[in-house]
Amino acid sequence: MKKFDELMKVSNEITNISVDEAKAKLNDPNVQFIDVRDKSSFCTETIGNAINLERGLLEFYLADGSPLEKEMFKNNPDKEYIVFCGLGGQSTLATKTMQYMGIKNVKNMTGGMTAWKEKK
Repeated sequence: MKKFDELMKVSNEITNISVDEAKAKLNDPNVQFIDVRDKSSFCTETIGNAINLERGLLEFYLADGSPLEKEMFKNNPDKEYIVFCGLGGQSTLATKTMQYMGIKNVKNMTGGMTAWKEKK
């Protein structure tokens, strides 16, 4: 079985941005924040215009022809996507998955909601 540290090495294969960098993009119409936490966490608190794409269903939201496919990814190929979760682990893996699924301009916000709230 893989160790956690090995799993999280995918962080070196994705683009990571800080909370400060993400905050600077909060009102940019070409940026979409994606909250990959569960629906309950999303409904309790999220960031700006974020949409909820739960990590467990992410491939279904992205796969061409899937019944859950989100057209926004096809219709906005130049949009920038900033992915976040609670602490940064799920969003790291989700960002890697999104890259694998063909999303080009996707970034992970390091530290997640915890780091975001600390910067308020």
